[in-house]
Amino acid sequence: MLKTVLRMEYRHRVGIGLDRRFRPGRSAPPTNMSLCLSMRCNLNCIMCRQNRHTENVPENRSWFSKDRELPLEAWVSILDQSIAFRPWLFVTGGEPILYPHFREFIEAAKKRRFVVHLQTNGTLLAKEAEFLVGMGLEAVTISLDGTPEIHDRIRGRKGTFGLVEKGVRTLVEARLRAGGPGPILSFNFTISKQNLECLERIVPLAADLGADMLQIQHTMFNTEENVARHNRIFADGMSRRLGVEIAEPSISDDEYYRSEVEPEDVRDLISGLHSARRQAKGRIRVHFMPNLPHESIRPYYLDLDHPFYQACDTFWKTFRILADGTFSPCLNFLVGNITQRPLMDLWNGPEMSNLRKLFSGKLYPGCARCCQRHYLRGSRAF
Repeated sequence: MLKTVLRMEYRHRVGIGLDRRFRPGRSAPPTNMSLCLSMRCNLNCIMCRQNRHTENVPENRSWFSKDRELPLEAWVSILDQSIAFRPWLFVTGGEPILYPHFREFIEAAKKRRFVVHLQTNGTLLAKEAEFLVGMGLEAVTISLDGTPEIHDRIRGRKGTFGLVEKGVRTLVEARLRAGGPGPILSFNFTISKQNLECLERIVPLAADLGADMLQIQHTMFNTEENVARHNRIFADGMSRRLGVEIAEPSISDDEYYRSEVEPEDVRDLISGLHSARRQAKGRIRVHFMPNLPHESIRPYYLDLDHPFYQACDTFWKTFRILADGTFSPCLNFLVGNITQRPLMDLWNGPEMSNLRKLFSGKLYPGCARCCQRHYLRGSRAF
């Protein structure tokens, strides 16, 4: 784990900057791999960007099809291609536990001594808790949106909070029996209009459930006007001229959340963030994503054109593989498929080179409220 973490820190502080300056379009191997084992999900969360509002998934978004999920051996091949540089593995989705070979994949990753971080909605965690502790998983992050009633309303399914609580208790008990520190247990609380009142209560709730960390995430959202601006830039003809391939539209109507936070909500939001920070002292570690000063909260939610710092390191650090093997860094850009080309050929091929050059000096409308970009000079995403 130490080697993986030290390399991530070096890349953030030094390496990515050197690549940007002296190797335009190219990058050292990724420090993070986001592995979407399955894009299927058993919930319907109001703020999720995943295409989940229609049963008719567009053909050019094949990663949403259950029938096209990668077989286990393809995922193991990806692990074997990554051993030399040992990235931090974010196992995600959709809901990754729905992948039929979930356990076998975790076993393969831990056998190869990767750092594994599971990101889950927690509803299926209880039956996997003992296994995950036994495997020596490093971290588990679970979505928690507030008190039981509010959590269930946001997640679109009654009883969800109870399932999360059961999963968390089971994991904590298994960890105690094993006598070790891991996996680190964290909750991710995504701010929305529906749970603003919970900011005053989320810290004691997370601590009482046994969490080691709480991440409070500002909502990723967009507007119809901003999405239209983005899609005009990356329309078919323009994409070809820019030298990139994209699954059009880059952002479809059911792939973004429309924030409902209004001007009168901002004061309560800032007060809630301050309260959470105060309550956490000496009790639980709290991380804000992005970590914005209070004077930036209002423009974050109310002004998509606010001149935040324009930078993103995603194309230099994260290899994101979708459920059918598609390598898509973000915004439905298509680089290739891991079943057809070697990993490092995709990582430093002409497609990624063009994307790095395209995003090296500016961001685009679709990046406006992404959790991976920098909002302030010197800030960072994970």
